[in-house]
Amino acid sequence: MRTDLVLVHGLLALVLASILLGWGVLLSPPMKGVRDLLGIGDLEGLRFNPEVGAAEIVPLDNAEEFLARIAHYYHALFMILLYGTLAALIHAYRDRVRNPEAILALMLVGSLMTLVGGVVYAYIDHRFMWHGLFIGGLAVCFSAGVLALASFRPGDLLGWATWITGLMLILGGLVGGYVGSSFMDPELREGFVETLIETRFDPEVGDRNEIWRAWTGHQHAMVALSLTLVFLSAIRLLELRRGVFTKLASLGVLLGAPVMALASLSVWVFGKVAHLVITPAALTLIAGTLMLSFTTRGGPLLSRYGALAWGLRLGNIGVWGFVAAPGAIFAISLRKPTVFFDPPVRSAEWEWVELAFNIGHWHLLLLAWGVALILVGLYIYPPRRLAPHLMWGSTAGFLGSGLGVALYIFTAAPGEYSPNPYSNEWLKLVVEPSLILVTLSVVGLFIGLLTHILGRSR
Repeated sequence: MRTDLVLVHGLLALVLASILLGWGVLLSPPMKGVRDLLGIGDLEGLRFNPEVGAAEIVPLDNAEEFLARIAHYYHALFMILLYGTLAALIHAYRDRVRNPEAILALMLVGSLMTLVGGVVYAYIDHRFMWHGLFIGGLAVCFSAGVLALASFRPGDLLGWATWITGLMLILGGLVGGYVGSSFMDPELREGFVETLIETRFDPEVGDRNEIWRAWTGHQHAMVALSLTLVFLSAIRLLELRRGVFTKLASLGVLLGAPVMALASLSVWVFGKVAHLVITPAALTLIAGTLMLSFTTRGGPLLSRYGALAWGLRLGNIGVWGFVAAPGAIFAISLRKPTVFFDPPVRSAEWEWVELAFNIGHWHLLLLAWGVALILVGLYIYPPRRLAPHLMWGSTAGFLGSGLGVALYIFTAAPGEYSPNPYSNEWLKLVVEPSLILVTLSVVGLFIGLLTHILGRSR
């Protein structure tokens, strides 16, 4: 019963994510010809500048429209990924979660409401009934999270690490609700939107706006905690070695998750001073997950067990190499005296380098989340003998994307501002082929889920 439940909801989460990501691809500049064939006109507030065939840092006109689309799109994607994560968690802790049907049903309804309301309001029809549907969906997802937390029985150190991570996610969601509710005050809304636009050019100005500080803390906390939650769900499927090292690694995650969350959220209160705490807190948390990934017992590389175990290990190493280490070096170098190098990142000549770093940083973390869910799905519902190969392909796709983004960022020479071209060689030669590998794994997972459904219907 529990396995069938996860099967259905896993498939639904995959379908919803594919629809939303497909919509995003359709709206990208290279797909303009396809949009024209479908009769889809250009949106207002586009970053893409057709006169030069490249993207501006912010749209030349109507930047608020662009920022609104980002907010609605990524909230919808976040809820769908959380939906898939809850399904994975319920499978991994199948004997320790009460009310799984209610939890996943609520999460499905909330994800659908957020997806439909957010996409329609942001892209099609600005009537507030759609925005209400979007906000209602977020509230339903929040309720599903509270029910999951109340229904979860930890049982052991790893279970408590999972529970405390969930608790911190709930806290981060409350802060996000505060940020969203600020839009009911016209003065707060105007100040926040202006700050969002200005920080695209100079992040230092964000510290002056309280809502921006709360939003920054919310963003950091939610992404880090969600990645931790899906990792803990995946590691639970494997056999851990007994010993002091495993206990220390579990304690590292148990303590690292709340420290990271509270350090991130403290930006709301203390401003940029708290950024000094975020870096070591984040490094502590992912040091715990990295250690924990190496406490699993080994298995054949071309088995599902081996592909999942090594996928988690290499994924953690990839996050360290392509996100954590560059991010720490970058953050530390903003302080005086500098330790590594002294980039003039607040000067006009470095605007694109810094923005590329921020965008690449967050998208790699979202990709890591999605790949972790793909690995778990292929481990549970494999498409015949292809599962290990597809799992290795998705891991390679993540690592390749990380390498390509790092090369794209660190080879971007500073200079006078010009719109960002879409023809970058690193994106074409490394990132895009890597994402194709991940896409093939998604197709394989879809086949695996369908195979199980058809097999059980006979």
